[in-house]
Amino acid sequence: MPKKCIICDNPAQYVIKDTSDGYCQECAIECFNDTSLLLSVEEQAQELKKLIKENMNDNVGEVWKEVNDDTEEGVDELNSDGEPNNF
Repeated sequence: MPKKCIICDNPAQYVIKDTSDGYCQECAIECFNDTSLLLSVEEQAQELKKLIKENMNDNVGEVWKEVNDDTEEGVDELNSDGEPNNF
């Protein structure tokens, strides 16, 4: 769902960093007079995507480490059904 301007409900193009307050171009200029101090909605979306990707990579690394730790504890190979051979 697209972010909307908190003043006029038009689609937001800018946000205040670390808030959910969105502003359209006209309202941003009217309220702040300088939009260079605001984040564009696209910039905010890119930052969020980056954080999610970094978080996913960290979690995958942790899961992979756990899987490797489990195999070192005696589960060396899996049979064709994906079950440990030693069971």
